[in-house]
Amino acid sequence: MKERSAATLKRERIRFTTLEEFAQYLENIGDGELDFRAIPIFGRPEEFHYSGHEKVVVRNRDQKLFDNVEDFLCYAFQCDGEGYSHTEYVDIEV
Repeated sequence: MKERSAATLKRERIRFTTLEEFAQYLENIGDGELDFRAIPIFGRPEEFHYSGHEKVVVRNRDQKLFDNVEDFLCYAFQCDGEGYSHTEYVDIEV
């Protein structure tokens, strides 16, 4: 279930507990765009850009383009080779 809280600098923080929740959130953007910061349980926060028109996610630091949204979601949820998540949740700031 998504939890929302006020974040510093007036950014909204949203918690996704499943890949499906995060995928649905991105799908609901339609053809829009979203700049966001993903904050994993372990590891460092990273900045990303999502293009709803092209259905792609780009990591801002090095302009890495994920092959598809599913690959990005597995990256964010630290999935293993079979696609099973190894984290309880991912927070994003928008």
